[in-house]
Amino acid sequence: MQKIKNEKGITLIILIITVVVLALISVPIIVNTTDISELQVYTYFKGDIDKLRESIEVTYADMTDMSSIGPIYTGNLNFLDNNQNGDLVRNPNDSDNYYVISLKNLNSYMEAQIRLKYGSGNKLDSYENNEYSGSDVYIINEASKTIYYTSGVEYQGVRYYRLPENFTAQPTAIVVSYDANGGTNAPDMQSVDRSGSTIVIGDAPTRNGYTFLGYLDKNTGTLYQPGNVYTVTENVQFVAQWQ
Repeated sequence: MQKIKNEKGITLIILIITVVVLALISVPIIVNTTDISELQVYTYFKGDIDKLRESIEVTYADMTDMSSIGPIYTGNLNFLDNNQNGDLVRNPNDSDNYYVISLKNLNSYMEAQIRLKYGSGNKLDSYENNEYSGSDVYIINEASKTIYYTSGVEYQGVRYYRLPENFTAQPTAIVVSYDANGGTNAPDMQSVDRSGSTIVIGDAPTRNGYTFLGYLDKNTGTLYQPGNVYTVTENVQFVAQWQ
């Protein structure tokens, strides 16, 4: 009788140990499966954007009006204010206009059959009032040409709405420089971000035995005085004139 009890006790212990071991083994399997699933989702997402970017660069390379690419996007843009890996989702070069990338339009221009894993809104053939407000769609900004996925995908604890890369650089600054033309203490170089911006022309340089007459705009031949307001449309150099 005692032997039977001992055997039952041993069997119970073995059963408990087996359950514990199986539980320990199952945990990493579940985690690894999750990691693989997220990686697959992220890979599909990246593949979609790579296809769209390459096609758009070829088809719409010189196009400033993006309205032909698809309907205006009127959906929620709050996701642009999120962060991914410490960077703001929104490209600082974005304008206010975002467009849905219509696969129908894109395939028609490309004479191709581009297919996407995600973005149900991109696969529609028609849009009411040429607008779309859904939350599952790839959109492109009119100015920066950055492509976003409005739903985003989760990967390793981060939600991605665009590819994790540097944004397009700011447009090259327009430079205003000064040539003292034999003098000294010419003003420092100035710059503006866009054509049509204004500056105040810098102080006069100095030159012993000479009188400063003004700055000659090398582009136009016009003479300006320090303190004049000048509208910058292109790179320009002001050359000091002496008498």
